[in-house]
Amino acid sequence: MTLNAEAIRRVVRLGYVAEADLRIWRQMWEREGEAFFWRFLENEEQAAQEYRRWYPRLQAYAVECRRLRPAPTCDGFSVAESEQYRILLEKMRQFAASEDRRCIMGLRHNQAAIASTTRIGLVAAEEVFGQSGVIILEESDRERWFTENCPINERGFSWYAFAWWTLSEGVPCDEEARIRENYPIPEGCSYWELVSGVQWGWLAGGANHELWMWNGKTAEFIEVYCVDTY
Repeated sequence: MTLNAEAIRRVVRLGYVAEADLRIWRQMWEREGEAFFWRFLENEEQAAQEYRRWYPRLQAYAVECRRLRPAPTCDGFSVAESEQYRILLEKMRQFAASEDRRCIMGLRHNQAAIASTTRIGLVAAEEVFGQSGVIILEESDRERWFTENCPINERGFSWYAFAWWTLSEGVPCDEEARIRENYPIPEGCSYWELVSGVQWGWLAGGANHELWMWNGKTAEFIEVYCVDTY
């Protein structure tokens, strides 16, 4: 069995024209059967429709967010903010150089890659992803977009994929006692929590929660203390 003309026409219309892409669709047809293939294709087509509807609006929204509240500059950073920028920049560079980037960049056609971070992290994100076509948003801007404009699709295929990096001073209140017991730090130092993750579909992705120690001058990595999986 092989793809019929109708299947090829619809797959190509979604942008899957390279031989490697078509091979994947043929294998799906052969291994999973026609019924699965058509359901999968219909989901892809629905996601593509949502992408064509929402992606231009999201691009405009991102531009407007930075017009109303421009990203800060490194020149104005405090010592703590400079360290946060350094850590976030390195994490983003590691991600951009890894295979994990394919989870949100280039895994599927008709899917927007959205990177969100803290205000300090915007500077790092622009440096790493500014020329890649990734939509860069401050964390609060991303939350507002999907609350006020386009609700997150909790099931099925999505026209977007997320990557995020947040660095907070302190740790969650409900985790603090356990963290202090298991990861003691010298008096006068404090904890920072770095959360980095990806999500490219319903129940697809994960996040790492890292502990860092801040001594007032530099930040030192302690350990990954929690891992989320979806």
